[in-house]
Amino acid sequence: MTVVVIEPISSGITYLNAAQELGIDLYVFSTDEGECSIDGTMRQKAKEIIKIDTSDFHSQLSKINELKTVRAILPGVEYAVPMAAQLGNSFAKNSLEYTTAQTVRNKFKFRDKLTKSGLSDIQYALISQGKEICLPQGFKFPAVVKPVDMAGSMSVKKVADFEELLRTVEAIWKSKPNDIGFYASGDLIVEEYIVGKEYSVEGIVHTDGKITFASLTEKLLGPEPYFVEIGHIVGNKYDGQFSEHVFDYAAKVIQTLELNIGPFHLELRVTPQGKAVAIELAARLPGDNIVELIKLATNFDLAQAVLSEYLDLPYSPSIEKNMVSAIAFIPQGNHRLFKGFSGLDQLLEAPECVHHHFYYEADDELACNHDWTSRLGYIILRSESEDKIRSLVTHIHEQVKVI
Repeated sequence: MTVVVIEPISSGITYLNAAQELGIDLYVFSTDEGECSIDGTMRQKAKEIIKIDTSDFHSQLSKINELKTVRAILPGVEYAVPMAAQLGNSFAKNSLEYTTAQTVRNKFKFRDKLTKSGLSDIQYALISQGKEICLPQGFKFPAVVKPVDMAGSMSVKKVADFEELLRTVEAIWKSKPNDIGFYASGDLIVEEYIVGKEYSVEGIVHTDGKITFASLTEKLLGPEPYFVEIGHIVGNKYDGQFSEHVFDYAAKVIQTLELNIGPFHLELRVTPQGKAVAIELAARLPGDNIVELIKLATNFDLAQAVLSEYLDLPYSPSIEKNMVSAIAFIPQGNHRLFKGFSGLDQLLEAPECVHHHFYYEADDELACNHDWTSRLGYIILRSESEDKIRSLVTHIHEQVKVI
């Protein structure tokens, strides 16, 4: 019994540990070069790293047929979601429907479907190169403009008025957004800005249609007009009515989008009036170490649950809610050259600190992007006290300085 994971760059890495613990052979399909290079640890955990063009359907299908025992194909990164579904639909018993994958991978199609189903009432419009920008009558600014097909907050910006929208659209097209070899199509969506606090809902859709909600994750964002995620908190003790409303809304979104199996990561905002409004949904495991945060806070292994669901293995989800976990990213601010951090010494030795990872070394040059690439590293925390976690996250964001 084997599975294939396509380009395990982000959240898909967690499948390697989960497969090893479950005794499942896992093959990695990867271009294995540049940002998609497979490191030594991953090579040790995979059954085999198969270097292949992960944008080529037929070559991958041929390889899967050669392997013979493959039971499921899973995306290891956002951009692989449609390909994993298309390959899975060709032969696997359990697979996300390809049409569903296409809908959730396109932010305009996603918004359009929710609007027509009564689950979204914000106004929006598609912007395509070579066509006049036409906004719905009564469209209200501020608004948010972004590519329909990128991830990681790439080229997402809040705009104050129509003139700023025009300038931002031209700037996005000029920059030609790309990420790990994936290039944006050029289509953009502009939609009314949603006032409210941001959250994400993580879980799994079972083959019988039932949904297991693993987490209601609080999102911490950097300063607008950008939407860089600088932290996540899992295990918060929410008011029962609040979480019930959010989960009920999430279930309706999932059913409307016709997710038939697998993990989901739904980002949404809750308005000051208490109304949940979806932002986007990813039909894959969440990134930013959220899978690890869920396990630290609840002892629920979402990656194991997904593999078990696809392979029809027994798995009893037991979600304990006795801990709080968080990840705090360190943003680069206006720095263009990395020298180090100050204010970290005692923090890294605190009992709540699980581990940390910093991406840069002294004298490394820094990019000037307002997306996930502007984060210099992270610290993962865990405690029984939500107040303690919040205090530590605040300390990291306010007291840890880039030199």
